[in-house]
Amino acid sequence: AKPVRAGDNVSPIIITSNDLAAGWASGPSGEALYSLVPGGRRQHEYALRGGVNLVMYALTGNYKADQVHAPALLERLGQ
Repeated sequence: AKPVRAGDNVSPIIITSNDLAAGWASGPSGEALYSLVPGGRRQHEYALRGGVNLVMYALTGNYKADQVHAPALLERLGQ
């Protein structure tokens, strides 16, 4: 059996020991539904940001192979 991989040889499967769903859970007014210790409100914000990054990674894989981004990547590397 072949491993699950995107076209750029990056696995879209993410394994973590953290309770991501609790970190993302929000009430009607945007407040966290579960106590996030330590960190509270700030940790909830970081959980949402991290969740967006995880979804984007799982859906797109390694963007570095995309030639559209090559000039920006080279500039960041100072080349």
